Amino acid sequence: MKHSITSGMAIATIALTLPLQAQQQGASSMLILDGSGSMWGQIDGTAKITIARQAIDTMLGDWPVDTPLGLMAYGHRQEGECGDIETLIEPAALDRAAFREAMDGVTPRGKTPIGRSVERAAKALSHGDRTTSVIVVTDGLENCGADLCDLGTRLETSGMAFTAHVIGFDVGDDDGQLACLAESTGGQYLAASDAGELTDALQTVSASEPAPAQTGPLFIDDFERTELGNNWTVEYPEPSGFILDNGKLVTMTVEPGYMGDAADQPNIFRWTGAALPENDWEISADFTARLGEVKSLGGRRAIVQVGRYQDNDNYISAYVVRQGNSNDDMWLRLRAVSGGNASVADVEVAGDTRGYDLARILSDFEEKGARLSLAKHGRDYIGRLEMNGWAMQEGGPEVIETDPLQVLRTTGDPAIFAGTLGSEQTVAEFDRVEIREVK
Repeated sequence: MKHSITSGMAIATIALTLPLQAQQQGASSMLILDGSGSMWGQIDGTAKITIARQAIDTMLGDWPVDTPLGLMAYGHRQEGECGDIETLIEPAALDRAAFREAMDGVTPRGKTPIGRSVERAAKALSHGDRTTSVIVVTDGLENCGADLCDLGTRLETSGMAFTAHVIGFDVGDDDGQLACLAESTGGQYLAASDAGELTDALQTVSASEPAPAQTGPLFIDDFERTELGNNWTVEYPEPSGFILDNGKLVTMTVEPGYMGDAADQPNIFRWTGAALPENDWEISADFTARLGEVKSLGGRRAIVQVGRYQDNDNYISAYVVRQGNSNDDMWLRLRAVSGGNASVADVEVAGDTRGYDLARILSDFEEKGARLSLAKHGRDYIGRLEMNGWAMQEGGPEVIETDPLQVLRTTGDPAIFAGTLGSEQTVAEFDRVEIREVK
């Protein structure tokens, strides 16, 4: 899970980079299989559900290993129930044998809630900053009341990078609802009347899944100089609290507080010489933390932030912070403030009452480092912490994210800050900042 910050002395290396999640996870897809009763119908003596299983398995043979794929089915458990929708396999690296087994367990019997299924899949795929898609295989039209054209429009304007491909298997689409769902999200509608055409259609839509495009850094600053320079603006500068030394911006606490706290909070570093792109981007912070006294586990109120900052009433920040309470817990937080109104998403990453070895964690921050990120995808923003080859607990994840916050608009400059919410001093070293764009 996630990590907190440092001790009486925190050393952080911060880089502002864009496409972290896209780099690691790329596109993510969900295949939705029709399990309605009509799938027992036959084509050339073979049940349509059997033909569908075989065609999907053929598609899986060419599925990219680095593209997560999940499986959802509807109508396969209850007759007459529009809510009969089940995620059989969560999106993950393809396990073809498990996929076959899950498909074999789909026994057609119910209705055709295409709209609800696509909406549920879109919600399940929406976490994180990645391209997402669904592939629907249906032999019937929507019969649970959903307006598929309206659904497609809503998904397309939601800010998600979402595409729906629909394959109508032995079904007419006279009203154009199936085609409308696909085309309004930038996907394809393909009709298939037999096994060969279904196999070809699945191959076509799976081959069309685009890998997220990435560019090199738009802006980089590695602080290889003796003065900060005109590309940076320091809010309420206190020169005794920062210096450029040996390719690092070294900053220490001057007054308790954080980016977005007091009106005159000193030494918030705004990168005014760089500009965030209008589309999707990611700001990442690579940092290491120097451990203070092991028995005290360092400064309990230390904080490191990376964000976009205009003023205290308009900013968004991802940050790692030690809560400083009796449990000495640590949090990854995302805080967005617009017009003075705040929204927060957070996740606890460690706590000394829950089996975490905080001394080891802080040592790993010092020796191995981590990355803190703020990512924008459409209207969704997330905070992310990546450990560099280590985890908070044995077997735990090396990447931890907040839930997304939906923010209609953010303004301001890329910004970094390190300090304390309490009385203990924090010292941080930022040795690189960079901004990337995700397309």
